[in-house]
Amino acid sequence: MDELRKTKQHAYDWLKKKNPTHWSRSHFSIRSHSDMLVNNLSESFNKMILEARGKPILTMMEIVRTKIMLLIVKKKEEADKWKGILCPKIKKKLDVNIKDSLRCVPSHAGGDKYQVECGLGSQHVMDLVQNSCSCKNWHLTGIPCIHALAVIHVKNEFPETYVQTCPVRGLKQWAPLSNMLPILPPLLRKPPGRPTKVRRKEPDEPQTIERLSKRGVEMRLKDIKLVFEPSNRLPQVSKRVPQLNKVPQVSYLLPQLIKKLL
Repeated sequence: MDELRKTKQHAYDWLKKKNPTHWSRSHFSIRSHSDMLVNNLSESFNKMILEARGKPILTMMEIVRTKIMLLIVKKKEEADKWKGILCPKIKKKLDVNIKDSLRCVPSHAGGDKYQVECGLGSQHVMDLVQNSCSCKNWHLTGIPCIHALAVIHVKNEFPETYVQTCPVRGLKQWAPLSNMLPILPPLLRKPPGRPTKVRRKEPDEPQTIERLSKRGVEMRLKDIKLVFEPSNRLPQVSKRVPQLNKVPQVSYLLPQLIKKLL
């Protein structure tokens, strides 16, 4: 934060106003066992259900259910081909940590605790029984950090057995929250106009340039010879229309315009 303050003061002030649990891994909750700081998962899911967003509610839910069913079957078939007890990506992360743990030197501190040194000034306390390390990476991701892997290597144990299994209890076993009101469905309110189907973009997201805006374009009706200008004024008679004796009144042409449109 001090380095950011020296380079970009406005970015430092903006981050100070935000809750650090939303942008700093040091303040993340350890319940989810994830250190991801991006929203790629939600963006990928939104792209998958792009076809169903404009459908009626029942049709939309059925399309989403079918897509999720096919995705689960595809992942199940891929999981049947795995070798070992870990997922490929978790195995890859564990192998990287094992390689980096070779530069760490563990020292037994009594009981189940170890003191692990990884270079000058880098020293952490590790407990294999509690599955904890002072670097907090093991708690945050559920994957043994380099300090824990150095101790596991000294004890000649398998690193795969120390990876968090992350079990989840059933819905009926979830603890009720007495300090919260029940979550009710939102009130049905139909806004005026056509329903929007385009995804809402963020303020800093670039705008698409494939379609030009119609703002400022004159709208013409050839049958009535009127020109609608991009303003709040009443339609005016086109100057290119040959005039006879006098200019027709706009109030006289409005009923004809409404009749033509209906």
